[in-house]
Amino acid sequence: MNLLFIAHRIPYPPNKGDKIRSYNEIIHLSKRHELHLVAFHEYPEELKYSEELEKYCRTVTLVPLVRWKQVPRALGSMMRGRPWSLGYFSSARMRRAVADALAAGPVDAVFVYSSSMAPYAFQAAGAPKILDFVDSDALKWRKYSEARRPPFRWIYGYEARKLSNFERRMIEAFDRSIFVSPAEIAWHGAQGPNPKVSFIQNGIDLDFFKPSAGAHPSPAVAFTGAMDYYPNVDGALFFAREIFPRIRAVYADAKFFVIGSRPAAAVQALSSIPGITVTGTVADVRPFLSECRVAVVPLRIAQGIQNKILEALAMGLPVVTTPEAAGGLAGVKELPLAVAAEPGEFARRVIEYMKQAPLPEASVDACRRHLRGRYDWETNLSAMDEILNVER
Repeated sequence: MNLLFIAHRIPYPPNKGDKIRSYNEIIHLSKRHELHLVAFHEYPEELKYSEELEKYCRTVTLVPLVRWKQVPRALGSMMRGRPWSLGYFSSARMRRAVADALAAGPVDAVFVYSSSMAPYAFQAAGAPKILDFVDSDALKWRKYSEARRPPFRWIYGYEARKLSNFERRMIEAFDRSIFVSPAEIAWHGAQGPNPKVSFIQNGIDLDFFKPSAGAHPSPAVAFTGAMDYYPNVDGALFFAREIFPRIRAVYADAKFFVIGSRPAAAVQALSSIPGITVTGTVADVRPFLSECRVAVVPLRIAQGIQNKILEALAMGLPVVTTPEAAGGLAGVKELPLAVAAEPGEFARRVIEYMKQAPLPEASVDACRRHLRGRYDWETNLSAMDEILNVER
């Protein structure tokens, strides 16, 4: 099939949650179909990644998304009573790019990644349309509103309400919809099985993320993620201010590595605290994880399965996380995963794992077997083949 794949961000490099999923979807789909990718890019340096994506896509079209131009469009959308997310991702250049892709040859189906891009799919009259919501953005904004004070509480609450209605309409309008977990589907009040709605959970590349031979980790903990993303910023600050001092009281030489791109000013400021290193963008997180005894995911706002948890577990690190971030991983006996909400308990679980480090080889092997059985990308994404076969 000829597939038009429309994405709100360039799906490369696979260094953050949404890009990891979209990149793996492209790899999987390219084995069976001819892909034509149209996506936004936010930074000029991202244009160089076209070459990597052309390994899997017949054509790659990248459209600039300039923040200072899009913010007024988002405000205009809000003033008209619509979700401001739709205004932010509204672009005449993107509409032309989609129109050009449709005019270049027959398109058998349109695959849209992120609900904010859904309106562009309707330029393809008559073609089957599949929408991967991934997470529900409406649910995300609701959680933001609950965590913030006015006026952000009101702004985010507005977006949650408007997007909730929009997402429900898109479920009806698209031939098939995909979410990352049943919880996302339940948020929309689905009653019983809905043949139009499926969930496809994320995966992990176990050949890439694996224990480092001969590693001798220091009493250090790692937190990875895009550090300009509010839940990660909040998590880094929460851990540094309320949990890490308790760990340093036991391990005076303990270190905390905050690893991720474009750290916000508040995150950068953490580097002034003894023992804390803010790395900024790194080419590869694995060397940093290999130097740590524990990975932490102190997110107080989270949805779905966290890729950062899967990556750390695959590398043989125990993980301490919050109930919000644990998702369906909590309580799985094969996984060295502890869940704690209160700072004192969180610190205690980290210290316990530090004392036990490194994990026994048998425990690491059991963990990786579980991950291979439940979070293999090829296996999980095979559900997309069934969806596309139905819609042909």
